[in-house]
Amino acid sequence: MTKEELITKQQLEIEALKEKIKIADDCRKKIFSVLYSTEGPLNDNILGYSKEQMEPFMEISEILNL
Repeated sequence: MTKEELITKQQLEIEALKEKIKIADDCRKKIFSVLYSTEGPLNDNILGYSKEQMEPFMEISEILNL
């Protein structure tokens, strides 16, 4: 593999990874919106989740903040 071919291959991989990062960021924003939007469990909990039921939502929120 020539130097030019290697650089081209690496650049294609970088562009693919950038796209995956963009998709992951978009998904993270959508999940936050579900958790914290009006009627969201971590906003006003209109659905009335118990403390035990809220724990997974809190864990998800903490993971997303990493």
